[in-house]
Amino acid sequence: MANLLLKYVQQFVDRHGHPRFYFRRPGFKRVALPGMPRSSEFMNAYAEALAAGEPEPPVGLRQIRPGTINALAVSYFNSGDFRKLSPASQSIYRGIVDRLCKDDGDKPVTGLKRHHVVNMVDRRSDQPRSANSLLRMLRVLMKHAVDTGLRQDNPARDVQSIRIKSDGFHSWTEEEIEQFEATHPIGSRARLAFALLLFTGQRRSGITRLGRQHVRDGKITLTQFKGRNRKPKRLILPLLPSLQQVIDGSPCGEMTFLVKSWTAVHRRRLRQLVP
Repeated sequence: MANLLLKYVQQFVDRHGHPRFYFRRPGFKRVALPGMPRSSEFMNAYAEALAAGEPEPPVGLRQIRPGTINALAVSYFNSGDFRKLSPASQSIYRGIVDRLCKDDGDKPVTGLKRHHVVNMVDRRSDQPRSANSLLRMLRVLMKHAVDTGLRQDNPARDVQSIRIKSDGFHSWTEEEIEQFEATHPIGSRARLAFALLLFTGQRRSGITRLGRQHVRDGKITLTQFKGRNRKPKRLILPLLPSLQQVIDGSPCGEMTFLVKSWTAVHRRRLRQLVP
């Protein structure tokens, strides 16, 4: 078949040998074009399809009713406030919002009252950290609702978080450190992870990115990001002989000392080292 030279027109021959023509515009529904090209009925249908207004909603958004928490979540994920977050923070926020939408996604944003927020938090009171994370996320979402004109107030702003009693994190004693090192000798990934934490003072997210490219002239040079504003801070740390000994005796990756082929056990041990 000859090329029609008409934008968005797709042509093919069906199994009966009949020519078929469709208007296929990205983001819009497919429209069958009747008759033969250049005929009046064909061109009228083509002009009507070309002049169509709004595109078809993306898959996954067609069942979301406007004004619901589900719709607010989608709006927030496309906002500048969300996009400027670090990838790690975006992943955490998405996880909390997904759980919120699973339980309450179809509820209207305008109908959410302060006592509703209190009830939503109370439902998770057996897991206070999860409940407080939900409350912080609700404050963010409701602020976005105010910013976009869906609400006049933020019903989650003044709701009290659940107080968590804690004595803080236990600092290991010298005896506990010796016990760990005796259990995990040099050459194990657990020992390498522990040494990187102990001798650099970095967070878990920091040591997973640390590699040989950061070492020069017996020093570790790296850029640290911390805080909401993500301002970079340049650090120069000494590469202590004890740490160098563990690195030399351990299997390391090309760009990171800690490689991604850990088992779940190794990851759990690392989380236990740094809360």
